[in-house]
Amino acid sequence: MILILGIPDEAPVARAIAAAEADGIDHIVFDQRDHLAANLMLTLDPIAGWRGTLSHPKGTVDLASVSGVYVRLMDERFLPDIVDLPADAPKRLRSARFHALLHDWLNVAPIRIASRPRSMLSNMSKTYQARIIRHCGFAIPETLVTNDPDAVLAFVAKCAADGDDVVYKSVSGTRSIVQTFGPADQDRLSRIRWCPTQFQRKVRGHDVRVHVVGRQTFATAIRSDATDYRYARRQSADDAKLTAIELPLATRATCIALSGALDLPFTGIDLRISPSGEVFCFEANPCPAYSYYESQTGVPIATALMRWLAGEK
Repeated sequence: MILILGIPDEAPVARAIAAAEADGIDHIVFDQRDHLAANLMLTLDPIAGWRGTLSHPKGTVDLASVSGVYVRLMDERFLPDIVDLPADAPKRLRSARFHALLHDWLNVAPIRIASRPRSMLSNMSKTYQARIIRHCGFAIPETLVTNDPDAVLAFVAKCAADGDDVVYKSVSGTRSIVQTFGPADQDRLSRIRWCPTQFQRKVRGHDVRVHVVGRQTFATAIRSDATDYRYARRQSADDAKLTAIELPLATRATCIALSGALDLPFTGIDLRISPSGEVFCFEANPCPAYSYYESQTGVPIATALMRWLAGEK
């Protein structure tokens, strides 16, 4: 049986549920919004290993019967029923303990999990993840992480001398909009003294998002004039154009190797293919919002994910 953890009407979770239903895969959904009414009990048997139950308003799950888990949990601190409560409020403390125990189980359960909370932490540092990306064989753009405005100006001048722009974004796992560095940014550059930021030489070419599910890959080519195609309409007034493609075998193999190195059996890898064919990798998303790509191209990511969690190789 597959356990699906998340908000059922959020698009990635909804598509996963629909895929499991369409394939007749035994599954149960835990609606994270029921967190205050849920109870999790775990025991560690020296012979049988982890045992436990997850009880919630729609039933009780024997965790020993779970063979795979799709994890799409939001940060519990921002759940609607506790977001406005003080830090020491009993409901907030209970929720934190519940989620901490759930994460403990997800981190050690000897089953297929997409993906373990401990593994998702690699995305909290772009620089840490970049070392792993490069070790696996992908190129990474020339990068500067700094809180020194003068260092940024020198980097921008260096790239400009070669005819290249510079883009910037958050160095952490916090979602940010990738922007091209311009005059307005130079005027407010002093602000980075309190917020180290990642600057990169802008790579010419086209974007490709690769979703890895186990040992399968699903690639989508993106055509857009925007710096960050996720916000194409805001940045360029036109929607991005998405097309399903087949990547060369070597690139697919490197994506699978990167997924394995990060212990993220389900991940969204952001690539850019240069005009010369060199493959650059920006990052690996540990909990990808794959529904956007699936809805635009029809590639069966949700089906592949549910089948992998159910035990398919």
